[in-house]
Amino acid sequence: MAGFLENKKIEDLKAVYFIESKSESIIDEKVKEIKNYFKDKIDIENDLKIYNLKDEVDPGQLYNFINTPSFFSIKKAIIIKNCEKILKDLLKIISDFFLKTSNPQESTIIFLTSTEFRKAYMFQDFVKNFGEVISIRKPESDNLKKRVLEKAELDGIKITPRALEIFIGNINGDLNLLENEYEKLYLYVCSESKKIINEDIVKRLINKNITFTIFNFVDYIGYKNFKMAAELVPMVAVDDYAVAGVIKQLFSMFKGVLYMKDGERGKNEAKTYLEKNTKASPGFILKILGNYLRFAMNYSIEEIIKIIGVLNDFEIRKRNTSEPNINFLYSLLSKIQFQQNA
Repeated sequence: MAGFLENKKIEDLKAVYFIESKSESIIDEKVKEIKNYFKDKIDIENDLKIYNLKDEVDPGQLYNFINTPSFFSIKKAIIIKNCEKILKDLLKIISDFFLKTSNPQESTIIFLTSTEFRKAYMFQDFVKNFGEVISIRKPESDNLKKRVLEKAELDGIKITPRALEIFIGNINGDLNLLENEYEKLYLYVCSESKKIINEDIVKRLINKNITFTIFNFVDYIGYKNFKMAAELVPMVAVDDYAVAGVIKQLFSMFKGVLYMKDGERGKNEAKTYLEKNTKASPGFILKILGNYLRFAMNYSIEEIIKIIGVLNDFEIRKRNTSEPNINFLYSLLSKIQFQQNA
């Protein structure tokens, strides 16, 4: 969802935008994006305020800012971070603004941030009536690449294009992981004469994010590419969480694929299922649905029903045995593959 204000005129912005992400660093990126958008459109010193509700906020100051017309700018902008922590007096000020102003978006734009929209129930009616929700699962890879290249330039080192691709893939869009893993690369090459990070260095130092590996493993099964799925088994097997995650993701994938076999109605049901059971952004949900549609062409309804039965059996088996993860995963993969010929 990077660039959600891009190419929008200030006159056309809605009165409120709710930005949800579980990553505080991603929220901070969005705050920077908002400030950059407004820096040449309004008097940013006087007409943009940022409040973090983890800290104490003066109700009088907020009231005056939100209710006093600007003499310098076409609109004012307010960013309220951690809005789920809002106190009653501050909430009343914002509520009165939406309830008593005939056209809220005419004078002020309010940006609310929180880890989840559902936690900020007190704002939900205002957002539904006057604005929209911006859900961010992770930053887009292009932004991450730009950040890495900027850091490398400042540090006086270089990273090859292929090494950069591998690095971004391995951190799976995690900004905090980016900072920690980049530091490993920097410390490795900073004392070298060439100071160039190549793909061999990245492969040696940066472990692939396990969540990314789980998704790849499940996707390979969706494509019936059992050979590639088998190659990932040793990487998944080292983590008990990952083994449990594989079963969970396979359940979700095959249930979604089964929905897709029912045409347009099934596609809508699959979309509802994903919206209810994942925290993915609307764009990412559409991407998942696209994968499900492709996977649905690879499996018959009979195969899917049998595989869901296999997953049920293996979930119980995992809870009741101390079987090594690698044996368990190879056995699961073999059993799923067998169903296509059963």
